[in-house]
Amino acid sequence: AEQALAISLAHEVARPDQAVRLARRAKRDDATFLALGYPVLTVPGGPGPELALVLALIRQESAFNAQAVSTAGARGLMQLMPATAKKVSKNLNLRFSEGKLTQDPFYNMTLGRHYLDQQLADFSGSYVLAAAAYNAGPGRVRQWLKTIGDPRLSETDVIDWVEMIPFNETRDYVQRVIEGLQAYRWRLGEAQRVALIEHDLKRGRGNPPSALACQPPATANC
Repeated sequence: AEQALAISLAHEVARPDQAVRLARRAKRDDATFLALGYPVLTVPGGPGPELALVLALIRQESAFNAQAVSTAGARGLMQLMPATAKKVSKNLNLRFSEGKLTQDPFYNMTLGRHYLDQQLADFSGSYVLAAAAYNAGPGRVRQWLKTIGDPRLSETDVIDWVEMIPFNETRDYVQRVIEGLQAYRWRLGEAQRVALIEHDLKRGRGNPPSALACQPPATANC
């Protein structure tokens, strides 16, 4: 009860990042803690990745701390590097502002959603590869496809592929994002889709592995 109260208070004082931190520490998966520990934001509309995926990524990237700045310099809710954000803003014909990455959550999410959508497009809709690319960079993921196999192909098991990701941070990141995706579908009233985790893991399977070739968008890390 005290844990739930503390998380509720964090929400009341507009500190969803603290709510996420406390919920992670509690390590409980009952309905109350799922509701409190998985905040929901209004994100920019329009075509793009499903809302549950965007929220799961934000939770893992910044724990909903809009002013978060990583040691590497990634900024805001969706932890965008300024150089990446500048390229994405150009693609969207938006004026780039480094300050707005931490001062304007809507601006940050607009750029972050588009960048995530680019990774999904470049990696045949694979949630696993797109999440890995968002965290480690698409160039590294293309290299891993050559060295540890391609989970979009039947001869490579996707779970084994995730376990073979060379970076511990990226391996954990992919697992947590896919896990968070299921929790957010429940939070958003999409309980019937929570059982689709196997489908989520295998998204992109059977599609041409076009991401092995360097793609033209400015965000590609070739």
